[in-house]
Amino acid sequence: MKNLFCIVIGLLLVTGLACSRENEEDIIPTPTPDKCADNTATLSGEVSTIIQNNCAVSGCHVAGTGRVNFTIKQNIIDNATQIRTYTQSGFMPPSDSGRSLTTSQKDDIFCWVSAGAQDN
Repeated sequence: MKNLFCIVIGLLLVTGLACSRENEEDIIPTPTPDKCADNTATLSGEVSTIIQNNCAVSGCHVAGTGRVNFTIKQNIIDNATQIRTYTQSGFMPPSDSGRSLTTSQKDDIFCWVSAGAQDN
């Protein structure tokens, strides 16, 4: 009976920890609304350039890697929220890639996605 009690308590603790994980809004640093108010980043302009120079590079998000191919515009649009999440958190580009994004580049991606990730 004591073992059953310990198992139940353990499961409750694990469940509680899993449910207390931060949600996307808590882990993504949000640029101030002013940055997006003045930010006119577009897919065909800033965002595409950022992705082509930092993500759609050999060994990363290109054909034949098993990852989403970001040389295809629709794949960028379809994965815009995940791109925003990963770039804002610093998860992408990975530190061992030798690539990094500036705050301005992260803001461009954030604001483009926040504005609806349009094909513009």
